[in-house]
Amino acid sequence: MLALFTMMLFVSKFTKNSLMNWYKSTWSLFFMFLMTTMNFYSLMDIPKTVFFFFLDNLSSPLIMLSCWISALMIMSSYKILKSEDMVSSFLASILSLNLIIISVFIQSSLFNLYILFESSLIPTSTLILVWGYQPERLQAGMYLIMYTVLGALPFLINIFFIYSFNAHLSLLSYSILPTMSHFSLMNLWWLFLILVFLVKLPIYSPHLWLPKAHVEAPVAGSMILAALLLKLGGYGISRMMMMFSKYNFIMNYFIMTLSLVGGVLSSLICIRQSDMKSLIAYPSIGHMGLMLMGILSGSEFGMKMGLLMMIAHGLSSSGLFSMSNMMYEKSGTRSLLISKGFISLAPNFSMCFFLMCSINMAAPPSINLLSEAGLIVTGIFVSKFFIIMLSLMAFLAAVYSLFLYASTQHSKISVFINPFSNIKSLYYNVIMLHWIPAQLLILLSVLL
Repeated sequence: MLALFTMMLFVSKFTKNSLMNWYKSTWSLFFMFLMTTMNFYSLMDIPKTVFFFFLDNLSSPLIMLSCWISALMIMSSYKILKSEDMVSSFLASILSLNLIIISVFIQSSLFNLYILFESSLIPTSTLILVWGYQPERLQAGMYLIMYTVLGALPFLINIFFIYSFNAHLSLLSYSILPTMSHFSLMNLWWLFLILVFLVKLPIYSPHLWLPKAHVEAPVAGSMILAALLLKLGGYGISRMMMMFSKYNFIMNYFIMTLSLVGGVLSSLICIRQSDMKSLIAYPSIGHMGLMLMGILSGSEFGMKMGLLMMIAHGLSSSGLFSMSNMMYEKSGTRSLLISKGFISLAPNFSMCFFLMCSINMAAPPSINLLSEAGLIVTGIFVSKFFIIMLSLMAFLAAVYSLFLYASTQHSKISVFINPFSNIKSLYYNVIMLHWIPAQLLILLSVLL
């Protein structure tokens, strides 16, 4: 029903009134969020299955996040409406991408999940290439395409391998593997199976596409990359862990170690960044590394905390990207060396920016604190040696969040900033619609 409703929205984009389509798309996505919320409360831990689609406690919150963030993406891209920069095509790209993401979350077939997972690459590349900022967006789009395609080929081969031994590709059933001649072959097979999802997260090492894509993408592209497309990787790994829950792969411990070490390194990289969007993009590697550790731990508690981390990171990173775009429109640059003194020009905006930075550093009472604390407990349960990297990640998250706030809001006002261009009230609504759910969801986390 949700996918059909989104398809109807996509068809309706070809009317002439851009303003009407803009508001109609935004409110329709909010309405879809309410529909999914009602379905989520009626689940009662019992998955709903209709034909080849299903909803459960893992997919429903991610669909709610997808609809919510997609509506805020349209609101944040108000400049495209004012400049009349291919408004209908822009809305069609966002709604088609929203349709694909929702379809991924409600699939019960592994092959259909693969097809839709790869289909999300088309509208994402369109957003980067058409509405991107610099000529380097061509290189960013090529990085995104190459990494995704190279990771997807082994996954496609493994799909046929799974079908040959199980005679089904259902995500709702357990799957078995043949007894391989050597124990390491099974772990290598598992790595190639989830490689496509690790690239999409991204885990540290195949993460080079992330800062390039974020920096060159428009605000809507950055928001959907951080808040939604990264969650496709976490969702895929969660489903793979459910399908092969009877197996304990030693490779998981290597991947968890790599993700935590990469989280520490990416946090150190953040402190030396001069580009605002790069500084906001790199923490995604650490947050998704924490989430990956919780999922690969194989425990139900780790899975739930990983889901909370996906929702928390989607709200915080999307909000920060939206606010960085607001500062970019006022100062005309993303450089931290030039964008300074906003606390003197717009103290209300500076307060909102501090609130978003506090969410990013997991300050109470946000859901980021609950998810991060739960994942730290899960990591210590897996291995006592993880406590060193987990402590460093928690400390460095506060360091780069405060560094981002102090670099842009304090110091002398830059001469490149226009003090007479006010920040629209619509943008304050976008900020609050990111911040308030992150605070209230901690009260509803018991429902997951």
